Amino acid sequence: MIAEAASASVNQVTLAGQIVSTLNTRTAPSGIRISRFTLQHQSVQTEAGHDKKVDCRIIVIAVGEVAEQLPKQDASIVVRGFISYESRDKIETRLVLHAQQIVVLQDPE
Repeated sequence: MIAEAASASVNQVTLAGQIVSTLNTRTAPSGIRISRFTLQHQSVQTEAGHDKKVDCRIIVIAVGEVAEQLPKQDASIVVRGFISYESRDKIETRLVLHAQQIVVLQDPE
């Protein structure tokens, strides 16, 4: 199964977490809304038969309809999408998660 996925160039990530940064939203010249925020994930995963505490943050970029339906900061969500490099000024490069679907688990009032 893993060999089949690797040969098909699969790039899909599903990550649950909480929006921990203020949404930064802009409209591209084409009129498409683009939002970016930081998602914080915390969980316990099993690795080699042992529990491992996981705590990480990743920048999420949402475009179009996905960006228009984003919840507020502090919302708990599940993001499904793909990862890619983001390069700013050709100097700093990091991985970002491009959201294709966002499911709200809990939206603070």
